[in-house]
Amino acid sequence: MAGKGRHRLQCRRQSGGAQARQPARRNAGASRIGQGQGKRTMPRRPLLSPPERASLLEPPDDEYELDQLTAFSEQDFALIQQHRGSANRLGVAVLLCYLRHPGIALDEGCQPAPRLLRRVAAALGAREEDWERYATRDQTRREHLVKLYAYLGLRPYRAEDGQAVLRHLARLATQTDQPLCLAQAMVSWLRQRRIVLPAIGVIDRSCAAALTLGSRQVYSRLNEALSACQRQRLDALLELREGGKLTTLAWLRLNADRARGAAPQLERLQVVEALALPAHLTQLVGPGRMQELARAGDGMSCHDLAELEPPRRMATLVAIVLQARAALLRMLQNLEKLKAIDALSLPAGLQNLVSQQRMGRLAAEGRQMKPKDLAKLEPRRRMATLLALVLELRAALVKEILDLRERLVGKTLEAGELM
Repeated sequence: MAGKGRHRLQCRRQSGGAQARQPARRNAGASRIGQGQGKRTMPRRPLLSPPERASLLEPPDDEYELDQLTAFSEQDFALIQQHRGSANRLGVAVLLCYLRHPGIALDEGCQPAPRLLRRVAAALGAREEDWERYATRDQTRREHLVKLYAYLGLRPYRAEDGQAVLRHLARLATQTDQPLCLAQAMVSWLRQRRIVLPAIGVIDRSCAAALTLGSRQVYSRLNEALSACQRQRLDALLELREGGKLTTLAWLRLNADRARGAAPQLERLQVVEALALPAHLTQLVGPGRMQELARAGDGMSCHDLAELEPPRRMATLVAIVLQARAALLRMLQNLEKLKAIDALSLPAGLQNLVSQQRMGRLAAEGRQMKPKDLAKLEPRRRMATLLALVLELRAALVKEILDLRERLVGKTLEAGELM
């Protein structure tokens, strides 16, 4: 994310991002990743936020990295000095920095980061104001970019690069649904191949297309792993329970909020286990993708789930069930631990006898000790330390049980919506 004081590229003309036009005309197909040729589409909301965009296409914010970027070698100075006039030399040096990091060709009318411009001007003995004269000479800038591409061994982004990187991103999109992660992966992929980064709009659209392809692959993988009987059992979760007014999934969600003790949780776990889902489902897609599927399903009523396309419905139900199973197992383990603590029959209100801060220090000291060290403590101190540890553990167990129950319930829905 952009750090404090990070400069955001300002361009006089709208170019879809802080990316320059290439020295040669860019292939029109390069900016239509995932879109049909000549097909009109509704405007799409960008996936990447302004700070995320800045983090991809801005010079480094770290002082040391910025110093390294603007520390020109003898070869760099020789190339820069080939150009006549301080404005041209400053312009070439700034373009050189931006091509190295973040890897973009600074566009016509764009203002470089003040901190970088200040360092470059100081290194060349030029004035920062010289940039204003250089920035208006688009043809000169293009000619300089051609030379710099050859000097750095770079090339412009092409339409075929978009297709290749999309295949790479689609594979990654089965593991994560985070746009910034995909954008960073795209930037890294292009830098490794010494390709100048395209406009931020192209990066954003590539990530959107990859997420769509990744979702399809996730649905396909999970569906292909299920037998016809397993699909039927999952769909049956959306049907009314025999003699009841709720679907099985709604019953599971309601019980998660109202159930107390281990018995109701065991009953729900038995329903989940009876689905007999393959054990390897969690290995087919990334945990981030599975969690996002479950979150999306938690926000839907059973009616909404039933209306989904079959591949997406099956995948969403799988994610909900696997999340429920993990939460139920964890909850049952915690309930057993809580039962063991309550069996100590400690007096109520012990935590109110001393300050919470003092109790926390006692527990922290106890966590640093091995059992044999605790046993060597003076009896009263040992009892106080053990008591602090037990009360801390009990509070943590209760909190986690409540969190697990909330996770099972998902988004709060009215009983009618749950059906």
